[in-house]
Amino acid sequence: MPEDKFPWDSLFRGGGGGGGELPSIFRRKEGKASGPSFKERWDKIKPRTKWIVGIVIVALVIIFLSASWLSTFYTDLLWYQEVGYTSVFWKRIVTQIWLFFAFGLLFFVILYGNIWLARRFTPRYEKPPGDLNPIEESLAGFREKAGKWLGRGLLAASVLISFIVGWTSAGQWENVLKFFNHTSFGKVDPIFGKDLGYYVFEFPFLRYFSGWLFASLVAILLLTAAVHFLYGAINFGAGKGQRFATHVKVHLSVLAGVILLVQAWRFRLDMLALLYSPRGTVIGASYTDVHAQIPAYWILIVACFICAGLFILNIRYKGWKLPLAGVVGIVVVALLAGALYPVIIQNYVVNPKELSREREYIGYNVEFTQDAYRIQEEGESAVLEKREFPANFDLTYDDILANTATIDNVRLWDPHQMAQVFYQRQVLRQLYNFNDVDVDRYTVFDGTYTQMMVAGRELVIDQLREDAKTWQNTHLSFTHGYGMVMAPSNEFTVAGDPNLLIGDIPPVSEAGLGLEIKRPELYYGELTHDYVVVRSGAEEIDYPMENTNKLVDPYYEGEGGIPVSNFLKRLAFSIRNTDITFLFSGYINSESRLMFRRNIKDRALEVAPFLRLDGDPYLVITDDGRQKWILDAYTTTDLYPYSEFLEIEGERINYIRNSVKVVIDAYDGTLTYYLVDPEDPIAATYGKIFPDLFTPMEEMSADLKKHLRYPEDLFVVQMELYKTYHMNDVEAFYQKEDVWEVSTETYGVNQSQPVTPYYVILKLPGEEKEEMVLMLPFNPRGKSNMVDWVAARCDVPNYGTLINFTFPPGKLVKGTQQFEALVDQNPEISQQITLWSQAGSTVIRGNTLVIPIEDSLLYVEPLYLEATNPAIPQLRQVIVGYGDTVLMRPNLTEALQAIFGAEPQPEPEPQPEPEPQPEPEPEPQADLAQLIQQANQVYDEALEAQRNGDWTTYGSKINQLSQILDQMAALAGQ
Repeated sequence: MPEDKFPWDSLFRGGGGGGGELPSIFRRKEGKASGPSFKERWDKIKPRTKWIVGIVIVALVIIFLSASWLSTFYTDLLWYQEVGYTSVFWKRIVTQIWLFFAFGLLFFVILYGNIWLARRFTPRYEKPPGDLNPIEESLAGFREKAGKWLGRGLLAASVLISFIVGWTSAGQWENVLKFFNHTSFGKVDPIFGKDLGYYVFEFPFLRYFSGWLFASLVAILLLTAAVHFLYGAINFGAGKGQRFATHVKVHLSVLAGVILLVQAWRFRLDMLALLYSPRGTVIGASYTDVHAQIPAYWILIVACFICAGLFILNIRYKGWKLPLAGVVGIVVVALLAGALYPVIIQNYVVNPKELSREREYIGYNVEFTQDAYRIQEEGESAVLEKREFPANFDLTYDDILANTATIDNVRLWDPHQMAQVFYQRQVLRQLYNFNDVDVDRYTVFDGTYTQMMVAGRELVIDQLREDAKTWQNTHLSFTHGYGMVMAPSNEFTVAGDPNLLIGDIPPVSEAGLGLEIKRPELYYGELTHDYVVVRSGAEEIDYPMENTNKLVDPYYEGEGGIPVSNFLKRLAFSIRNTDITFLFSGYINSESRLMFRRNIKDRALEVAPFLRLDGDPYLVITDDGRQKWILDAYTTTDLYPYSEFLEIEGERINYIRNSVKVVIDAYDGTLTYYLVDPEDPIAATYGKIFPDLFTPMEEMSADLKKHLRYPEDLFVVQMELYKTYHMNDVEAFYQKEDVWEVSTETYGVNQSQPVTPYYVILKLPGEEKEEMVLMLPFNPRGKSNMVDWVAARCDVPNYGTLINFTFPPGKLVKGTQQFEALVDQNPEISQQITLWSQAGSTVIRGNTLVIPIEDSLLYVEPLYLEATNPAIPQLRQVIVGYGDTVLMRPNLTEALQAIFGAEPQPEPEPQPEPEPQPEPEPEPQADLAQLIQQANQVYDEALEAQRNGDWTTYGSKINQLSQILDQMAALAGQ
């Protein structure tokens, strides 16, 4: 119908006539009243029911807003139940709760108590007579109308501020627990005579609480004054002497006096903090601190007490001149005695005769630093043994043969080069990777003590193709890495590759090795981050094969992970991970277990965040065929008096102990903290706080003890200090006349770098058998000769002992860089490196190792060749140095034989007596076709040797080819 013909008016006409009525569909039916409104219905509900409904609504809103926090709390509790450390979880939570209430309530009592007093003693406000300016008029109106709502507002504000204060103070749970569970160090500081445990455990909380109390009282003083002002008890428009009511003056004077007493306490704590002063030549209280700064603090403390008394005394007098004069006096004393006087003493008393003035305090610094970093050589607590090493030049090949175990374990494979080989040869599938290569040792082949290079093959889900990153693949199917790769650090094949003793997927061990991986799955590792679910209805992939995947059959057999059999757990984890798919996935069943915090460092730190972890966890095989991660953990502090500071990854420390070894099962995530140094007071304190946390070292299995290593990170820290702090004589230390530096080496493609500490198996001078040690050589600062080498012993029962081997005074011993110079000057080596480089290969120089044999030193450096694509380094030559002799040979044995003149010489065959013989029959000549076939084969072998840079084999094959061609020419001429 056309729009202009539509009968719009009919919509507003009733049936048959008369206008203006709504059509029936819009009219209320007669006889039926409309329903009650919402307000009417709400008014009929009983008040009690209304309260219940309101509470339910508020509760639902709170639950909704706090769902993330609740899910995190609940899932954390489930995780702590899984790893068996719920006592640690609840101790931390309960402490935070009571700290929240204790600090919040204390602040509320002080704050609202003062507000209540301000209101209680303020008389009813009366508007002053006369004309008032606009501001005074507004204030007067406000004071008249404030009434009860101001009191309620102040109460609500006090509650809110107290809540915030309590919440922030709960973060001090660790300092509070250390305060109440402190352990004595058995040693006192030389200035104040307090046990060092006071500074490490009690001092941090006292500093926090004194600062908290001071800031709180100052804020409360200002708020109290504001309340007095709002209620008219402070009136700046009044005449002189009438601006502060009498009760206001009493109130504020008492508060100010208490603040000054707290400040006096803070000055005392600042005085104790001088034990970390950097003012002198070393860390710790110096001559100026002891003779100027400490007296200045005592003067300031007395001044605070006097000024506090002036505030109380001023209650009886008008005005504020007397106490304000006291405050000004404190400021003047602080400037003159606390700042200017120490500067004068330092510049005009100490600096002209610094050594004589600072001798005592430098001695304290040397003693306490050596103790804090465990590098002391003298006294009852000495842990570093000093021995003389002759560095003779009388080594013979018989001595080499007598130290076969050492020679057979000289590390020819650098971890960095080995990692490249493992990546190219043993990753095998795109999802796998090796985080790094670790050095360990195993007794294999019926008793051979062998240094091994080990790497765990971990699964990195981020390497999965983008189109394959489905929820099922990332969380249910691809769940774990697989096995490890192991190779001796000393062996290599003819082709220059490592000799793999364990490798491939599934892992295969060499026959007779004596090691077998029975549980190769790596569910927990260094590269694992996201959560996975095992025993789900989806197919879990054990390991990928060439054209398919090997599925797990049966399902995961361990107890790792958290059962997610009920809806509440699934909901909590869905909220925590913001993953709704997990909640509604049909693959999750009553048998499913969720694994999270699978990264071993995250796992270890969650339970013990107060520990500092070493940067190099390593994977070991136990006697029962399981794979377990060992992590070295440290206790540290920056509150050890008189100890030198070091900054490590942004954290400042001046004390460190390797007191804990953390062991994590790679299959089920079992987490154990072994206490290896019960003498450490910091570890002992945490043991008091968390009685169920540490497991005694005696309970560690023997097969794990065999794999304990002295951690490299700790050794680096200790040696960084020992370069200077090996000097016990104060005068020598002050003049820095015997400072060392780490030796340098030429590494990679002619890059100079400091020698990194290296693990090596050797027989230490004076010992009866080989053991694994971590060692590092040193030069005098600015020199290239070697002056010292330090070894950290790794094997039980000598684990943790440090030995400093010093050379006889006046004896020149070549440093690693001097050895490198001899290598560069050797024409045979230089020519060979040039030939390799011209052939298109990259020549890589390995780590230079100094190997003690008997009373002499050997220098060993491997050479690698690396093709352009793929970049796989191959070990081709070994350079050995002894004295002034440097030689390069295809392997270590040949190099040692050449160095010591023991190269095998061809012996003449015995000639039998001539006897009459019948005329020999002519030997059949080789067939021409056979010679051609041999020539082709030898030629191909020569080309292969050329591509590999094996020039010795290449020359041999060319000579052999020449002989074959001569035979062919002779046969053709017949």
